[in-house]
Amino acid sequence: MNHSPSLPTDFSAFCQIDSCATVSAHLSEVQALAREKHAYGSYSLPTRFLRHADEQTVIGVRSILKAMAADTQGNSDISNDAVIAATCLAGQPAAARTMIGLRDKGPVAVTPHIVPQCSLHSVASAASVGFGMHGPNFGVGGGIHAVSEGLLLAVTLAPLLAITSPSARIWLICTGWDQQPSLKPNGEVDNDPLCRGLTLLLKHTPSHSIDNARPQIRITSQQDSYSRGHYPADTPLKELYERLENGIRTTVAITNSCVIEITPPELSPKVHNVNETVFRKEAP
Repeated sequence: MNHSPSLPTDFSAFCQIDSCATVSAHLSEVQALAREKHAYGSYSLPTRFLRHADEQTVIGVRSILKAMAADTQGNSDISNDAVIAATCLAGQPAAARTMIGLRDKGPVAVTPHIVPQCSLHSVASAASVGFGMHGPNFGVGGGIHAVSEGLLLAVTLAPLLAITSPSARIWLICTGWDQQPSLKPNGEVDNDPLCRGLTLLLKHTPSHSIDNARPQIRITSQQDSYSRGHYPADTPLKELYERLENGIRTTVAITNSCVIEITPPELSPKVHNVNETVFRKEAP
């Protein structure tokens, strides 16, 4: 983030979590996943839709389909939904292979697909085009702050989206590697890291309608936060992924005055307070 958000002392915004899904696969498994049929109910992608896609796009799409299956609202219309994809260092393996091919074989070795498939917006674009989501579409992050930036944009966009399109929801997709793929000088991969995808399906909820027994995400000022302890570290996707899978409430501190709190599905708000861990994203 280039600018630290400044919040009034009584600021607070809430989103209900209608669905939460996680997917992971090793690099060696991604090509097979890309060739599989991608469908849930009436939503499906052409068989070859992901044939040129970056690994994080494949994992992100799989997490979207899994979130669709777990959607508490059933077969809701998603045509006006927004998509936010927060990726960490996506496209690097393909970009590196392209540069090696350019060096060894010249321009003929460079595929035109490298630009649309390996950019910051590739995951969000694939979701928007593939599933017919015509609302706002963003690719954010790109680096180690991707999760924090995705969460912040989702919760601050939600109230605005509720005004222009009251029935629309936000699909927040976070993707990243546990360890970056490593390439040999000839472009071959010499490790098999795990790629993770996390999708949160969010719906803006007015503060007077909040049901604290339901999964939710909220942005609030530091003084109104449930938690007072902080760790001076960014939030890695792996950590957030595992905590949400285990139903542990997690607070991501964006700045010294702004925090985002996530109460995931299957978690009672009165549980896990002792074990709550808070991650802090340092302002640059």
